[in-house]
Amino acid sequence: MKEFCGETFSKLQKEGEEVSALLFEDCLFTGCRFTELSLRSCRFSGCRFENCRIAAPEFQGCQMISCEFVRCDLSGVDWSALLDQRKREMGFLPFDGFRECSLRHCVFFGFDLKNVDFSGADLSGSFFDDCSLKGAVFAGCQLQGTTFSQNDLTNADFRGATDYYFSLEGNRVKGARFSLPEAVNLLSTLGIKIEEP
Repeated sequence: MKEFCGETFSKLQKEGEEVSALLFEDCLFTGCRFTELSLRSCRFSGCRFENCRIAAPEFQGCQMISCEFVRCDLSGVDWSALLDQRKREMGFLPFDGFRECSLRHCVFFGFDLKNVDFSGADLSGSFFDDCSLKGAVFAGCQLQGTTFSQNDLTNADFRGATDYYFSLEGNRVKGARFSLPEAVNLLSTLGIKIEEP
């Protein structure tokens, strides 16, 4: 396995390529564009991605731990494919955080995402399944087509989020905060009809 430690990669552009057996530790990726890459047996640890675009990657035998994303466009990323079940159960995450990122059509499965701050992110079309999202912040997020299934959303903050629509019965939502008029969407999942006076 070829190793890169503490290196900076600027404005790399790769599309439709296969990348295998590489280790990146504490590296900085800035202004890079990676589209439909096939990554095999690669590891990313403590890396930082700034102003990068990553679209529809395919992962096989890859691991990512504690990476940070700032002003990135991340589309079609299956985050659950970046950690094995044992590491997820131990509370590890592929990411430390997202700041000013777009996370469209991403998959979050079986993660402990307590108190993770997604504020202002575009999460359209993303999928959260069987996650602990206690105290997670979705304030100001765009959630059109985002699916929430069997999650613990206790004390989560959806104030200012738009276009969300998910089952109150299929998720635990005690103490979660919502704002009008978007919160009315949640009532329709219960078959309740609301009419103007």
